Amino acid sequence: MLRIYITRQSRHPANTKLLKERVRRVLTERGATDCKVSIALVGERKMRELGKKYMKDSILHEVLSFPASGEKNGFVQPAGEPLILGDIAICYPEARKIAIKRNRMMDDVIGELAEHGTLHLLGIHHD
Repeated sequence: MLRIYITRQSRHPANTKLLKERVRRVLTERGATDCKVSIALVGERKMRELGKKYMKDSILHEVLSFPASGEKNGFVQPAGEPLILGDIAICYPEARKIAIKRNRMMDDVIGELAEHGTLHLLGIHHD
C-alpha cells in the first residue's frame, strides 16, 4: 500500500488530495506499490537551511529530495514493512513564482515539483 504524507503550514495552501494522486501515479507507473513518501511544503528560510545543510550551497531550491534508502546512509528495510522512499521538500514561495511566471495554477506547479522529487527518490535523475 502506498502511504503519502503531506505537511504544510496554513500559509501554504495546497490541494493535498490532488498532490497525493499525482505522486501516487508516478509511483505506481514505476512499480512502486508498497512504500512511504513524505512531502513538506516549506518557506524560503527552511528551504535555504536544507540547501545549506544537505546540498552545501546557498541556492534557493524549488524542490529537494532526501532518499531514505541506499548504501550511502545504510538504511535497511524491516521485513514486512513498506519501503520508506524518503522525503521531498517543496519551496512554496518558489512554486508561486513559477506559477505566476508561467501563468499556471499553483496546484499544478506544486504537483510537478512533487513528481520531480518523487522521480529523484526512485533514482531517476537529470543532468
